[in-house]
Amino acid sequence: MKSSFESDNSFRELGRIPRSQKQKQESLQKILSGIEEKPKRKKAIFPRFLSAAAVMAACVMFAFIIFSEDSITRGSSSSEMLGNSFISQTTIAFSETEKSFSADGKYTAETATVKDPKWESTARNAINSAIPAEAVIDAKPSYDIQFFLKGKDPVKMKVWNEQGKVYFKLMDSEEIFSVPAAEGAIFMEYLEAIAQSIQNTP
Repeated sequence: MKSSFESDNSFRELGRIPRSQKQKQESLQKILSGIEEKPKRKKAIFPRFLSAAAVMAACVMFAFIIFSEDSITRGSSSSEMLGNSFISQTTIAFSETEKSFSADGKYTAETATVKDPKWESTARNAINSAIPAEAVIDAKPSYDIQFFLKGKDPVKMKVWNEQGKVYFKLMDSEEIFSVPAAEGAIFMEYLEAIAQSIQNTP
């Protein structure tokens, strides 16, 4: 490997080679333009890389927002039915058909009116924890329930107990919800106890 001293001598010897001033200027221009072009190339690549990264980041953020909104919507669809509204009373009746509604709030021997904090808590937990179901239910509903909410319209729903699984849907909707097993079991215990009181009414 040549020392820096030898390299300097080589450059000096190159300077002694007979060339016109024009050739020397052209050589110098080529060297200088080569030095200037290198940073330009790097600069051209770097902004492109940044643009691609920005586009990718935007896509990821958009997908995350859509996914988050979808998750929130799915998780809150059943909980919005009662929300945090105060339940002033609940009317429960045996369901006759899927289209008719028996728990219309009238005081009859076929309906029960419930004002009980434990029942309200149980019903709210069951409804809030429910998730949309793709089940097709052929049997008629077991119960009609109407929740009277303070400052809001009543919530009317149909409830099914199919082979130990609890389903419900609002009267004005075709979407069926499935209640998780633990919440559904307690919910049905209350409903069956209330139904027993209806049957025992003379």
